[in-house]
Amino acid sequence: HLINRQFSAVSVKASAKLAGGAPVCVLGLDTNQSGTIHLEKDALLNAPNCAIYSNSKKPDGLKSKDAGSLTASFICSAGGKVADKSDAFAPAPRTDCPVLPDPLRSRPLPAAGACVATDMVITGSTVNLTPGTYCGGLKIRSGSRVTLTPGVYIFRGGKLDVGGGSTLTGINVGLHFSGSSLQFDPDSSVSLTAPKSGIMAGLLISEERKNPEDQKFNILSNDARMLLGTIYLPQGRLFIGANKPVADQSAYTAIVTRRIDLKQ
Repeated sequence: HLINRQFSAVSVKASAKLAGGAPVCVLGLDTNQSGTIHLEKDALLNAPNCAIYSNSKKPDGLKSKDAGSLTASFICSAGGKVADKSDAFAPAPRTDCPVLPDPLRSRPLPAAGACVATDMVITGSTVNLTPGTYCGGLKIRSGSRVTLTPGVYIFRGGKLDVGGGSTLTGINVGLHFSGSSLQFDPDSSVSLTAPKSGIMAGLLISEERKNPEDQKFNILSNDARMLLGTIYLPQGRLFIGANKPVADQSAYTAIVTRRIDLKQ
């Protein structure tokens, strides 16, 4: 009160929004790793209608090497970015962006129930599976054709492992991992869409928030063009290493993960 002895009330109103105005479709959550989002060996991440965001505060939190390329409507890094070619990122990333909180941090996730199968191996068969908790892993091999009927599939321990020329399909299915992970081998064929209702509505792949840090979820399939829904791995490390396009036939695929690596 420089002029009079009474206090004047001052109010300030501000609104904040992500620069660029685009919804975030890929978010790397780890704030303290090099290459929280990492592209290598001709890998291409294409997100023309949305934003790519790295929370890493490291100078190389957003990283491209060996001709890896990232294209989006907007690219942002809480730290810095490095690349070995000038046009690796389009448009040029903003740096020193604020860290984004996990947008799904309060979302309920499914709980494991009694095991419907333990250490299950499917070899050279055509099988329809039903929702439930699969314990000790599920291995699909030798040209098997497995269809997941609609619902939530919880994998507790072990790994969902698809390979040997096998096919995994499912419409309106959610895959949730508790102390486990997944492996889609290069010779596998995978086509999955997320549920439209229920606890995993819109979530195609999720994991327990208490899972070990940086547990690898490997999508190596050269025929995984339909992965419709959100991939939510708050503790995990998503590795996409296919030689063919992944999820390019999906209406949308959103990724929220601790770290993501793409390598062709």
